[in-house]
Amino acid sequence: MFWKRQVPIAIVTVVGFITLFGWFIDHPAIESFVNDDATQWFDILASFAIFLGALNLLKLQGQKILRRKKGWQYSVLAVLGFLFAMVAGFGMRGAWTLEITDPGSQPQAVARVLAPELHKSVPATSAIVSVITPDATLKLDEPYWTEGGAKKVQQALEQAGAQAVVKPVEWGSHISYRGSMFNWLFYKIFTPLSATMFALLAFFVASASYRAFRIRNFEATLLLVGGIIIMLGRVPVGSKISTWFIMYILILILGVVVNQTYKNRTLTFAFVGGGILLVTIAGFLTGWPVDQPHVLYLPVLQDWIYNFPNVAGARAIMIGIGLGIISTSIRYILGIEKSYIGE
Repeated sequence: MFWKRQVPIAIVTVVGFITLFGWFIDHPAIESFVNDDATQWFDILASFAIFLGALNLLKLQGQKILRRKKGWQYSVLAVLGFLFAMVAGFGMRGAWTLEITDPGSQPQAVARVLAPELHKSVPATSAIVSVITPDATLKLDEPYWTEGGAKKVQQALEQAGAQAVVKPVEWGSHISYRGSMFNWLFYKIFTPLSATMFALLAFFVASASYRAFRIRNFEATLLLVGGIIIMLGRVPVGSKISTWFIMYILILILGVVVNQTYKNRTLTFAFVGGGILLVTIAGFLTGWPVDQPHVLYLPVLQDWIYNFPNVAGARAIMIGIGLGIISTSIRYILGIEKSYIGE
């Protein structure tokens, strides 16, 4: 019990205090621990967490497949995709480069072999082959996924009279090397699927906006009005809407408020009619400029909403998140929170 409970709590408390006070104590050893050692420990623990998460993924998807639960076919694809990514990243190099060092005495024959590899015509490839020298070699941009594929092209080039060298991409670099198997998997499969998932979020946002923008109270009304102003102000059509049109709408909205407040039709009619008359006279006198008065111009108005009320709300949320982090950290440091040891 001592090793399972007291020791982990003591480690978390000591490391937590050192990391916390490292931001307030000017000492090289403590600063080095906070900036270097603690960060490296975090990376190591995160790596193990990713490994455990991968095993948990295989476990859950495997159970779904074995028990034939609803949608188990998708679990099969998930497991196969995971295994393929693991093989492409750790089991197969997937990147073999081919470098031509000497075109030989038959550049036309070499060009006919290289044209499909360069995705160019034979005459265009001949122009490229003609400038190859031992000091200015030609390295194909796209690597081969297997050594056999690279060797096959190498043999065809050597039969045409050229000299070529097959080189493997170093382990580790093969992941980010353009055109490698893992790189192809990431950019041709994972990235489009991620873009598709994010594109689907637009429909969820639209659905949530519809539910949130339903006018139930004053706060929902502010959210609706602010959302409409920002959406219109950030598209080209918003800059075409005249501020005088906005003023007419404001007069009508204020007329509704006056009517709800005083319940007097005569007063409401006088307020709305007088407001419309004043706006019309002012418009004729000023020539109906689209962006005047400036404060009611939609692009300017949406910019103000985005930079002031929106930023204020975002900062309030960040302050709340910071206070939550502080309280949670204190609970961990003082040993009050013990969820990390299973309690």
